[in-house]
Amino acid sequence: MLTVYCAVDEPYASKVFEDFEKQTGIHIAPLYDIESSKSIGLGGKLEAEQDHPRADVWWGSEAFLTTRLADEGIFEKYGSPAAADIDRKFKDPDGLWAGVGLRARVLAVGQPRPGFPIKGLTDLIDPRLKGKVAMSRPNAGVTGAHLAAMYAVWGPERARDFLRKLRANGVVLLGGNAEVADQVGAGSYVLGLTDNDDVANAQANGGKLTSVVPDQDGEGTLAMPTTIALVKGSSHPELARKLIDFLLSKQCEQKLMALGLAQWSVRAGPNGITAIDLDYRKAADLFPQAMREGTAILEGHE
Repeated sequence: MLTVYCAVDEPYASKVFEDFEKQTGIHIAPLYDIESSKSIGLGGKLEAEQDHPRADVWWGSEAFLTTRLADEGIFEKYGSPAAADIDRKFKDPDGLWAGVGLRARVLAVGQPRPGFPIKGLTDLIDPRLKGKVAMSRPNAGVTGAHLAAMYAVWGPERARDFLRKLRANGVVLLGGNAEVADQVGAGSYVLGLTDNDDVANAQANGGKLTSVVPDQDGEGTLAMPTTIALVKGSSHPELARKLIDFLLSKQCEQKLMALGLAQWSVRAGPNGITAIDLDYRKAADLFPQAMREGTAILEGHE
């Protein structure tokens, strides 16, 4: 029996585990996050149990926390053959984790659409949309991670300048990315910064909105893979590697896309998108600064 600490939502992950058990006969004992703590709770358990690990495999919902845990020595290197064709942007250069299935930051565009084409993040600061743009607070969902990515890719000075322009353009801060998509779909705002799955959910619930993957003719958008890693000191390392091979496989990724968790592939091909070339370690280091400064700027407290 394998113990998996799983930050991916149970409705999706459980179906993948069922497929693995049917295929191999190996039983999975998953421990899922509770909604109130997101992935932080399980990450804390891994840290607390580092000397006597209970988990065999980590399945994270994004790469920032996974990178931090990797730097703390929580994981063991494993170069899964299933990861050979995964874009280098979505796996650790030292072989400590690899990604599968992509969500992405997108622009939610309301109906009727603005009278000009929406292409990238700079549209959020267009004066023609003053007071008509929404995003979630930096401490909600992956918005904080997005700010950290901006700090890492653009540099703090450019990132702070962009955030100040957002505030000057009357950006409205909401409680979460799902609320951003819902409010744009309801016509409260014209444009919102959110995640692709939140737009899909809002559309399924009758929201009148579409999504645009920003900056596809330039540096790309923040793409967020789920992340797989072998826990150092696993009680069942060989079985754990079999599960990791399965989770990183094309078969599993296609399942995640069919289920609606992911929309794009970490592999090159027609399902790919242009993603920013992000150093996750650098972004993880900049995360506290980006959260602190970004929140102060957007709330007008700098």
